[in-house]
Amino acid sequence: MGEMTMNYDANSIQTLSFVDAIRTRIAMYMGSADNAGVLQCVREIITNSIDEATMGFGKKITVTLDGNTVTVEDEGRGVPFGVRESDGVDAIVAIYTMPHSGGKFDNKTYQNVAGMNGIGAKGTALSSDYFSAQSTRDGRTCTLIVENGKVTSLTTVKATSTKTGTKVIFTPSQEVYNLEPIHINFSDLKEMCKNWSYLSSGIEFALEDKTTKEKVKYLSKNGIKDFIKDNAVPLHKTPLYIKMEENGIKCEVAAFWTKERHEKSFTFTNGLANPEGGTSLTGVKTALTTFFKKHINDTVSPDVARTGLFYVVNCQVPNPSFANQTKTKVNNPELRGLCQRATGKMLDEFSKRHTDEFNRIISMLTKEAKAEIAAEKARAQILKAEKDIGSNQKKKVFASDKLKDAEVLGEKSTLLLVEGNSAASSLANARTNDYGILALRGKPINVLTNDLEKILDNEEIKLLLSAMNIVPFKYDSKKLRYGRLGIASDADADGGHIALLVTIALQYFAPEFIKEGRLVRLESPYYIVKKGGKEYYFMNEQDINVKGDVHLCKGLGSLSPEQAHRSMFTEEFQSIKVVELDEEDIELLNGLMGKDTELKKQYVQENIDFSQVRE
Repeated sequence: MGEMTMNYDANSIQTLSFVDAIRTRIAMYMGSADNAGVLQCVREIITNSIDEATMGFGKKITVTLDGNTVTVEDEGRGVPFGVRESDGVDAIVAIYTMPHSGGKFDNKTYQNVAGMNGIGAKGTALSSDYFSAQSTRDGRTCTLIVENGKVTSLTTVKATSTKTGTKVIFTPSQEVYNLEPIHINFSDLKEMCKNWSYLSSGIEFALEDKTTKEKVKYLSKNGIKDFIKDNAVPLHKTPLYIKMEENGIKCEVAAFWTKERHEKSFTFTNGLANPEGGTSLTGVKTALTTFFKKHINDTVSPDVARTGLFYVVNCQVPNPSFANQTKTKVNNPELRGLCQRATGKMLDEFSKRHTDEFNRIISMLTKEAKAEIAAEKARAQILKAEKDIGSNQKKKVFASDKLKDAEVLGEKSTLLLVEGNSAASSLANARTNDYGILALRGKPINVLTNDLEKILDNEEIKLLLSAMNIVPFKYDSKKLRYGRLGIASDADADGGHIALLVTIALQYFAPEFIKEGRLVRLESPYYIVKKGGKEYYFMNEQDINVKGDVHLCKGLGSLSPEQAHRSMFTEEFQSIKVVELDEEDIELLNGLMGKDTELKKQYVQENIDFSQVRE
């Protein structure tokens, strides 16, 4: 680091050359100075090839990854080369090294393209250790080589083939991107090109990873309709689709409602992904809300209207306006109105042509709307309880005698769920000061087979969520009253059922709670061995390694406070197991405890041997 000076005068003002600006401030041009910026380099070059193909020049784009070197080759017209009359600079040098140089500043050569600022390709060329652009056209091949931001070679020779096109090879600079090492993920390239194939129907993307020898091809015939069919599990059979054009601007929308709760949207402008959406996405969302307010009721929220919606918005604009150089958000105001009108028309036509499917969507959204109202009421109750608890941590939740709070609350404390007063009394007198006790006098409701309003009206659910300070669907680990929830139910069918219902409820309301390992089973002993005036506790018969009088434990309620303390709260005998759920577990729980009777029947048939069942 250079020596600091307090002098600040005219001589302190510096002017960076374009090359230096790129190489020292790459984040300004590529969005970031990390691997995301490197990926943007790749994106800039490929989109130039897409622009050519979209204009009707070429049907195939080849992308090759060899370590950190990327090659992009197209079948387009080839970028222009030859000396310009205006300044004596070769056109290909201007295209790849001079700011704001290109053929896309008017609508004469290109229409509806992604690159409009004349920066992207230069950012790639000048931020690379090595960059080569080879253009073949008019019977000649011109090759430009740029190394570390400087032009090192420019040659033109007679073409060896009649084919035209542009081939770009580049290796991003580790120095510029301050990465060690630079790593270009082939899966990222595949995802990009796969999405582009949906937006550029009829154009083939051929990719190869030289290191792994993996080769893939992407070619879509039906565009974004293929996109939603390949990536969504629909609630209904027929996709929603519309294509509309006004004043040279094209809007295309495709959608499916799925069985998932959350929406997924993908926005593209001139073949370029806009992960932050923009005016086009706003227009679609406005149309959805307006339409379903009319067909359900005026209280339908925007979130409800888009529940489970998987949709793609693809627009072609002669003069696109983006929020930044990386084009993550489109700003054209005219897109909002067009996309809103197109989406409204799409929904109206679908509702009339596919009545049964439309009614199924309406039914699902209506239930969601009712559930949202119920959830808001329940959230208000729970938030009130949260406020009460916050004012006095030892205050009983809902003034309930079922809760015996721990003396020490917070991250290192545990709330134990037990069945009934007997077990609660035993553990309350046996616990250490960092354990709270919540006695369940009934079973929690099954959240998979009941409406949300009914679920949140269940006394056991309200007590559980309030005691833990978990707000449904708004989980925040920092606001938990207890760091863990422990299930201490008896090892019988009822105890197992309670544990299952509690697990399902938490997976439903706050899945992150389980993922963080905060749900545990605190096991009570099955066997008590008495020897020489001492007691030893075991969970399994095969674990018994002490000779003495063996007693079968009849449940938590049968334990004295001394026995409960020693067997469940001391390191010598305590058995705590974290409840873990993987995707298969969740799917099985949803199936067996949900409303799908056929799945339950199938599971029983496949997993129970009835020949072994005796009368």
